[in-house]
Amino acid sequence: MKKFLLIVVLLAGVFVSARFMLSWSRPNSDSDSRVSVTIENGASLPIISNLLEEHELVRDGWSFQWFVRWKRLASKLQAGEYVIPRNLTFLEITEVLQHGKSSEIRITIPEGSTITQIDAILSKKSLTESGDFIACTNFCDLGFRISSLEGYLFPSTYYVNPKTFTSKKFVQRLYNTFQQQTSDLMKKVQESGRTLNEVVIVASMIEREAFGDNLEEKQKIADVIWKRLDERIHLGIDATTRYELNEWKRPLYTEDFDSDSPYNTRRTMGLPPTAISNPGNDALRAAVDPLDTEFYYYLHDNSGQVHFGRTLEEHNANKREYLY
Repeated sequence: MKKFLLIVVLLAGVFVSARFMLSWSRPNSDSDSRVSVTIENGASLPIISNLLEEHELVRDGWSFQWFVRWKRLASKLQAGEYVIPRNLTFLEITEVLQHGKSSEIRITIPEGSTITQIDAILSKKSLTESGDFIACTNFCDLGFRISSLEGYLFPSTYYVNPKTFTSKKFVQRLYNTFQQQTSDLMKKVQESGRTLNEVVIVASMIEREAFGDNLEEKQKIADVIWKRLDERIHLGIDATTRYELNEWKRPLYTEDFDSDSPYNTRRTMGLPPTAISNPGNDALRAAVDPLDTEFYYYLHDNSGQVHFGRTLEEHNANKREYLY
């Protein structure tokens, strides 16, 4: 019986040792994708270990706890916001967590952001001075020529190193991401008979006119826009005026639509001269693949929901029902 227990203990020891060695010494993953993790003040080692396992930064949170205790590092792990690659070893992760910050930070550019709004995001993160990003989109030598970058800077989450960050590199990165994300759409753009610039401008309006992640709604809005363009009907899209005024929240008044500006689509026929936002994938896809509907009109009620109308009479009825 004693020999049996001894064998069990030895086997258990071998199992635990093997588990430790496998977990402790090898990278967590072959992927170098990054994950954002926030360690709160006062978080215990078990909480930190579980958090790392939930975010797939370690395979085995229990083994990570024992590693930290073995190295006597538990008291040295600091609270903070971290961006951590998935392919680190336990030792490399603990080195990151001892500094209270990462070499990289996360920057999220929401879908529908304008160049001006991206500039504000970057300056708020202390990556640039206010206005620097805007100036770069107009004057930096980027290695390519385009009349306006509005609409061509792809909105997404990016990880950047504040020490090496420059507006020029970030503009190039956003533009390159746009090209990568739209490469599979180019065939449909060509088949549509539209130019890429027309598609981008329409997608930028869809992004500002639609709410939420409803692709079908965006495709319906796209159909309304293209039909009105093709049939020489004023678009009447308030978002184009909001773009020119850089007023996205306050109500618009009659005097806001008095000008003959090319961005005033209530009075000027056709598309605005540039995109009015930087659209995401769904808005771009909707612009090249609109739903075939009978709608010529739409409006937003006070909750943001879109209501479509086939005729001016239906549109006016929607106004009475949802706006007045």
